[in-house]
Amino acid sequence: MSSDNMPELTPEQLAAIEREYDPEMAFRQTGKRLAMFITTVLVAMSVYHFYAAGFGLVRELLHRGIHLSFVLGLVFLLFSWRKAGANRLAPPTWYRFGGITTIDIILSVLAVGASLYLPLLPPEVVSERVGNPSQVDIFMGTALLVLVLEAARRSVGPTLPIIALIFIAFAVFGPYAPGALKHGGTSWLGLINHLYMTNQGIYGVAIGVMAQYVFLFILFGVLATRIGLGQLFIDIAMVIAGRYSGGPAKVAIFSSAFMGTISGSSIANTVTTGALTIPAMKKVGYPAHFAGAVEATSSTGGQITPPILGAAAFIMVEYLEIPLRDVLAAALFPALLHY
Repeated sequence: MSSDNMPELTPEQLAAIEREYDPEMAFRQTGKRLAMFITTVLVAMSVYHFYAAGFGLVRELLHRGIHLSFVLGLVFLLFSWRKAGANRLAPPTWYRFGGITTIDIILSVLAVGASLYLPLLPPEVVSERVGNPSQVDIFMGTALLVLVLEAARRSVGPTLPIIALIFIAFAVFGPYAPGALKHGGTSWLGLINHLYMTNQGIYGVAIGVMAQYVFLFILFGVLATRIGLGQLFIDIAMVIAGRYSGGPAKVAIFSSAFMGTISGSSIANTVTTGALTIPAMKKVGYPAHFAGAVEATSSTGGQITPPILGAAAFIMVEYLEIPLRDVLAAALFPALLHY
């Protein structure tokens, strides 16, 4: 069986499918000039992370702040405050430039400023202010906290920000909680000091893992897909299993396993490999629902397939302080069992 006679989806069709089922891919449409600016920022972000990974000359707090400023600034440019109509280019008006409202542009600039304010201060100044933040520190910390929650709402939905708000409210209003939940609570100053001024909050392990490991692996996965490595994996799977009974289903499993090594996203895996394997399975007589189930189940395995593991491996390395190779070795056997 050859992949040459299988129907292929265009890049535009694949992008449309990802936008429909993955909220993190539902980017808003922008004008050409603004799209060029965003592309330039994305290239600069990639170049910076390559530089930091190769030379390692950036302070930890500054590195995390630069990464956060890139991400937050881009989120407010790429994601609309509401999903409805985000896939259509909005007409220009006095309050909208290149499809983006003036408010979102202001929020993007404020996010960059709030993200870089603390990391750009001299380390000795930051150390002196931990536990005794200034009024400017409190304002910047409050602004960054609000912007992080709003960026999360826009990009991944309301669930995560709601959970965060519940815990923030619990920390502040602890003295008013009922029964065993009652505690001494903390002031807003104390909350911002912990979340903004220390490395246990916004600039903590999670953003450090993203800046130091995950972004580079995601970038590698995107580059590998764009240069045709994804199609190569599908072709290899076709050679291995395509000639056997039930070949298309086996090809779906093998190709999803290969794709899982360069992409921790189950949706991206499904869209990339499923565009070829699902029509092939239907062509030889598999029911549509079965073909979709095989592809979806196989692609979900990308979350537990080394080396990316949906970013979980790198968080485990930082929290548990164990070598990455140990985490990857432990994940290998469960991944093999899954497939």
